[in-house]
Amino acid sequence: MFGTLQDNREVEKITIKDGNCEVSILTLGAIIQSFKYKLSDGSVREIISGSDYLDSYVDDSTYKGQIVAPFANRIRNATFSMKNETYKLERNNGKNNLHSGSANTGYDVWNVLFKTPNGVVLNTSTKHLGGGFPGNIGITVKYTLSNNTLSINYTMSADRDCVINPTNHVYFNLNGENSDAREQSIMIDADRYTRTDEDLIPLSVDPVNEDYDFRTMRRIRDRRDGIYDTCYELNSGRAAILRGDDLEMTVTTDRPCIQLYTGEFFDSRKARGNGGAFAALALETSSHIDPMNCDRIEEVLLKHGEIFRSITSYSLKEIKK
Repeated sequence: MFGTLQDNREVEKITIKDGNCEVSILTLGAIIQSFKYKLSDGSVREIISGSDYLDSYVDDSTYKGQIVAPFANRIRNATFSMKNETYKLERNNGKNNLHSGSANTGYDVWNVLFKTPNGVVLNTSTKHLGGGFPGNIGITVKYTLSNNTLSINYTMSADRDCVINPTNHVYFNLNGENSDAREQSIMIDADRYTRTDEDLIPLSVDPVNEDYDFRTMRRIRDRRDGIYDTCYELNSGRAAILRGDDLEMTVTTDRPCIQLYTGEFFDSRKARGNGGAFAALALETSSHIDPMNCDRIEEVLLKHGEIFRSITSYSLKEIKK
């Protein structure tokens, strides 16, 4: 057991292993709490920002490691229309909705359906009009470790038409804790990115300019001082490659976009290490930002009777020097 919530619900920690990797998952939020990699010199490195204390995950405004659902990222004015009906959501990010507000499954205690030495399956559900979102939505997530790759399989269904956009909000730093995540290098396979206003609400999807171009590997901090909270429209399923001093991680996905957030407002007081802002970065695979208000609702529409399935994987390898 990892800990007990104030309402006496117990939170379990499940650890899965394969190859050089060991990953721990909490039943709270289906959170990735730890992701360790054993290097060739025998040392073991923690490559994500997490916490060893349950209180750090309760009402966590940084969403670290959570399965965020039913809807990740921002929704303009916390409202959208679907089939001539308007849905009003919670305004939890200024006048907008961020990461589903109180309906976010990242704050649920999930059920463990089954587990193996290298995998675990969990599920939870949302209620119709919880946080303002339509649909009683069931979500199942399967974590699997194989060949130094962590795969996350999402399955969702609902009792009526609804909108869904799940992601995992894990924060990575391949150089380990107490280092600046912007010193890592990254390649993002994207010709276009979402230009946003000061509230990070979409204005347009534009070709990448010099500041936002990661189509070839470069150090994150080389431009804009490494400050990004940016959605990229992917060219292919090989979404991104993140490279540290001696580790490299390839992110693959069937989602159309990836959000690079370099942790400018990351609160490390609720995490291991003392890195503060920029201690780790998120690579959130997802839809475009606010598709319902940008004529892209079909990208996130889950119809009654249909099943949504998606997979995102993180593959690690050591860089030989």
